[in-house]
Amino acid sequence: MTVTVGSAGSAEAAEAEAEEAAENEVGAGPRDALRLLCRDPRTADGLPWGRAHAVFDASPDVAEVVARQDLEDWLDCGLLHYPVLNAMRGGTPVPPEELTRVLHVSGDPRGGYVDGAKVRSQLAAGATVVVQNLHEWHRPAQRLCRRLARLFSARAGAVAFWTRAGEDGLRVHRDDGHLFVVQITGTKRWYLYDTPREAADWRPGYVPEQAVAGAETVDLRPGQVLYLPEGIAHHTRTLDTESVHVTVAIREPGLRDTVELAVRACLARVPDHAALSGTTAEREGAADDLLTRLADALGRVDRAALVRDVSRRAAETRGSR
Repeated sequence: MTVTVGSAGSAEAAEAEAEEAAENEVGAGPRDALRLLCRDPRTADGLPWGRAHAVFDASPDVAEVVARQDLEDWLDCGLLHYPVLNAMRGGTPVPPEELTRVLHVSGDPRGGYVDGAKVRSQLAAGATVVVQNLHEWHRPAQRLCRRLARLFSARAGAVAFWTRAGEDGLRVHRDDGHLFVVQITGTKRWYLYDTPREAADWRPGYVPEQAVAGAETVDLRPGQVLYLPEGIAHHTRTLDTESVHVTVAIREPGLRDTVELAVRACLARVPDHAALSGTTAEREGAADDLLTRLADALGRVDRAALVRDVSRRAAETRGSR
């Protein structure tokens, strides 16, 4: 084995430089973020952000964000705790006692630690194993999500899914964020239905089967990424071999977040102890005066500063939710 003196320090320095350079990427926009995800950055120019699904080849860092062996190591050599690792079977959560064990730490019994043998048993019985919050503790996912958060000016989080061959995933549902599905091993078939055009036309969560029809199928293979715009109805099935995929969710700032931030800034001028008092007529007059002043203050809000603030807050928030 050849050892290069100073290689660790060089790697750390390179990582620090990359982190510093990434600070300048805040708000660069979806197209720059898509280039980071694509093996050929030119592919990003033709991707239909927010309008329709798409499949493309992942860049090397994205394709290797989680390895199949990582899952085995987390079961055998890790300290994962429920519900960071959980499982679903037939659309129903597997009870934690069927996935966990008691670990004695300095003689004290501590429950809720993942039991590798139990998890593998659930996997063999048809459960989908879900590993949450990779952006919090798995370094490659953390780096990727932090950079995507800056580029998209949005929250970014990653979750891994492990399913044996021939099993279905969750029932038809909608997610309230843009999804990038990175296929690690195996082939997973995605059934895609519609892409909502207006936010008022849909809600996240399970969708009644009678409410969707005419699925388009996409078979996702290792090294590929499936982009799903916000709200598209979908469900999955693993084909002839087990599947491992990682979903990176991007949740952009909400209009409600923007309104709340603007209103809070205006309300900061109203003392907490100021009361609405007097007769009914006097209270109505005071309320009218307050709302008039609030409307005037909102009209003078610096829109550019407001957007920068809400974008920065989203990019700095850890996780996709």
